[in-house]
Amino acid sequence: MKRILGLVILTGTLLMVSCSPVRVYLEKNKVKPNQNFSSFTIINEYMGKDAWNSPSLDENLRQALISGMEDQGYHYNEDAPDLILRYNTLLSDGEKEVRESSPYGMSPYGMYNPYMYRYPYRNSYWPSQTEIEKYKLGEVVIDFIDPRVDELVMRISAVGEVNNMKQKYKNIEESAGKILYEFSRNMKHRGAISSR
Repeated sequence: MKRILGLVILTGTLLMVSCSPVRVYLEKNKVKPNQNFSSFTIINEYMGKDAWNSPSLDENLRQALISGMEDQGYHYNEDAPDLILRYNTLLSDGEKEVRESSPYGMSPYGMYNPYMYRYPYRNSYWPSQTEIEKYKLGEVVIDFIDPRVDELVMRISAVGEVNNMKQKYKNIEESAGKILYEFSRNMKHRGAISSR
């Protein structure tokens, strides 16, 4: 019984982790083999524009980037960095169509359906309802720049729904973590590593 409960908990945890609301995209990758970086700094692409129009979210993003890079062996150096992390955040409105059809075994009026399966063809006297749901889409874009040659090394973005402040705080930290993971994965893949 304990083994089954453990498997159920493990499966549930894996499902929750795999269904992350943040998606990461590697947009540019110009890492040269054996390109080494040891220090970094962080700048905002548009000075005075906070992350998703919130100073506290901007500070959270900066702190998540600093701690994530330091965990990978880089050290923060504002004066003479080997790598610049330039960030920008975008907040846009989106709409999606949501169809509501009757659930299994229920008619649209909440009565029991004795057939207990969906008829594969549309039922003309019980049409499905369609609603338009509005949401906010938050995007974090980070450019990794080599200041020695003034060249973009890598651009990675993370996108997710951010409909309330709690979701914004969660997604900004998750975006930073996933972007830095993608950065380190691509640096190791190309043979470029941090010189610790």
